[in-house]
Amino acid sequence: MSSIPNPETAPFVQEARQYALQWFNEHNDPRMVFHTYQQAAEVFRLAGEIGMGNQMNPEYVEAASVAAWLHNLGYVIRYDHGWEESRQLSVAFLKKIAAPEPLIQRVYNALTGLLSSEPPTMPEAQLLVDAVHAQQFGAGFFDHSPLLKLEMELKGQDIPMEAWGQYQLQQLLNITYYTPYAKEKFAPLLAKHLLEQKSRVEKLQRKRSEDDEDQLLRKFQMLERKLPSSGIQTFFRTSYRNHINLSSIADSKANIMISVNAILISVMISAISYKNITETTPMIMMPTVIFLVTGLTSLTFAVLSARPKVTRLNEGTHDKERIKQNLFFFGNFVNLRLDEYEEAMDAIFRDGELLYGNMVRDMYNLGQVLDKKYRYLTLSYNIFIAGFIATVVFFMIALFF
Repeated sequence: MSSIPNPETAPFVQEARQYALQWFNEHNDPRMVFHTYQQAAEVFRLAGEIGMGNQMNPEYVEAASVAAWLHNLGYVIRYDHGWEESRQLSVAFLKKIAAPEPLIQRVYNALTGLLSSEPPTMPEAQLLVDAVHAQQFGAGFFDHSPLLKLEMELKGQDIPMEAWGQYQLQQLLNITYYTPYAKEKFAPLLAKHLLEQKSRVEKLQRKRSEDDEDQLLRKFQMLERKLPSSGIQTFFRTSYRNHINLSSIADSKANIMISVNAILISVMISAISYKNITETTPMIMMPTVIFLVTGLTSLTFAVLSARPKVTRLNEGTHDKERIKQNLFFFGNFVNLRLDEYEEAMDAIFRDGELLYGNMVRDMYNLGQVLDKKYRYLTLSYNIFIAGFIATVVFFMIALFF
């Protein structure tokens, strides 16, 4: 046929659309997240696309379009026999609106094609089956699959993730498209979905195998297979070395400043107390006081820079999950019992996210400590330089003027 009427303009298709909209509004069930009005609309769109792509008889396209709007109504009533209930509802609705008997029969045939385990032979059934398969197993398969699983679980069916993966894999293996257009456009996607789904199932199986094996292990056994990659190890090793070196440099510079200020302050105090020098030479009091004040301040900041800082992020908490978040620094685990510490470390070594997280947080805390050290050290040196210059200037003024 050279031209096929748009199924959206067919009166009984519009009636079916309105009835589906009214049905889902009246039977609103928040647990229905897959078999929805939107899903029916997508099946209807695909039925029209496939019908036009195959240049099918308009009567078959109209019947499949009506069936597309009505095919999932029954899931609200009997979830375990949704399509069967939909067939009964559809026939009753079409009779109520005085649809022609041939149309009722073709809609019945189309919905029977969804129910039957045998390949559909009627054109309208082939068209509807292809449209339903294209919607569920087409380009949006990995988006729709979680919604279907969630809906089934909300309806009371407990499905483990591994079993669901196997079920979906088997579903993909059983899918067959019957019309030429669907075979050409949608069948190639099945191979891609099969490969991806098989990969996901194998990944779940490997994880399950590792978890089962881990349950039989004592703590810290066979953990080398879960350690970070060499590039990440190199990054953390270099970063920790740099942090430690910078901390050592800061402590060394702080010790220098402590020693210099302590010696000079001691000498100053001894000098001004020697034979009443302040009475005989009062002009040196101003530079001496300036140096004692600035030297003591510089000494104080140098001591603050070198003073040990022990963080205790886990102090006062008994939350095991929070304890695992900060466990690399000794101040965070020193209050734990040995068995608690071993349990927490074992969990960290078995969880890459926890391991990386602990290392990153520990490095961040080291950086915070270094930041304080160098800020105090900078203040100490700046005050020392300013005080030393001021002391010399005032001493020269007192001496010559």
